[in-house]
Amino acid sequence: MTSFQWIAFVVLAVPFVLTVTLTVRRTIAPRVGLAWGLLWIAAAVLIARPELTAVLARALGIGRGTDLVFYFAILAMVFGFFSVYVRLRRIESDLTKLVRELALRSAAEPEDQRITRSERKP
Repeated sequence: MTSFQWIAFVVLAVPFVLTVTLTVRRTIAPRVGLAWGLLWIAAAVLIARPELTAVLARALGIGRGTDLVFYFAILAMVFGFFSVYVRLRRIESDLTKLVRELALRSAAEPEDQRITRSERKP
């Protein structure tokens, strides 16, 4: 094993342990934790056995294993950016609905029941 492989295993162990911890604590969904855990394990396996990327690349019609890893990284980033965009749009929509609802409730309250910011106690 090369020194890079040892360093990479240590580096990959940190997010793997963090993923397991967050999954056990139910901070992230089990399905999401499983997906991330499998990703960390796959990365470790491919670092330990780099010839597997070359074999898989040739099976998919790609010349080098490095190119395969690069293509998958680009696809993963595009998917990630799209997912973040969709989630941000949903949050903006939810926030707009919430503000609209609060504004309508505030407008429906009688004038004497409204509390101004200066009257509120911290």
